[in-house]
Amino acid sequence: MIPRFPAGAARVSQRPLHGAVLSLIVGCLTLASAGCFHSAAKPVPPDSAAEQRMAAYAEQQVALRGEASLPKEELQNHCDQLAMATPGVEELRNNHGSIESRQWTLIANGATPLWAIVRAKDGAPDGWAPKPGLDKLDFQPPLEPALIPGSRHFLAYAPVVSNTLADSQKSAAMEQVFGAAQGELTWRGRKYSYILTPDLPCFPFLQ
Repeated sequence: MIPRFPAGAARVSQRPLHGAVLSLIVGCLTLASAGCFHSAAKPVPPDSAAEQRMAAYAEQQVALRGEASLPKEELQNHCDQLAMATPGVEELRNNHGSIESRQWTLIANGATPLWAIVRAKDGAPDGWAPKPGLDKLDFQPPLEPALIPGSRHFLAYAPVVSNTLADSQKSAAMEQVFGAAQGELTWRGRKYSYILTPDLPCFPFLQ
């Protein structure tokens, strides 16, 4: 899930998403790109208060990103920025107590980029893979309460401290399009800000 850092052997799946299924970095996201979460995650009992907070926050971020809150031209500029500097994006789901993830990225498609699944070589066609070990990424606040069985969320992340221009652009794009950071995680000694959201903005899904 999450930071799929250097996904050297990853490739975009060209299989249909079956109606743009939204079913999202950490060491396993494109934080660069390739896999991470290598340790068993223990199922965490649902925390209703935490779930409500996460749901309310997600709704707020969707509203902030909506066309009603931003002039169309400004929204388009932000989406263009996202296409040029896409932060890490991982889709997470709780599959009967087992946390799984798959990486997403934007691919060129004429004038309109498309969100597409990225999967590791020899990985499952739909890109899903077990991602235990969320606790080792030190999410603050923790993600487990929001990952209830049957739920799916997209996790966007970018470096807290930008060491390169690319890092800076990804951080700016994440804030402009996904909204203010919800928390932080740590991977290989480096901190990343993250936001958990119910959808992916700006562009359609690869069909």
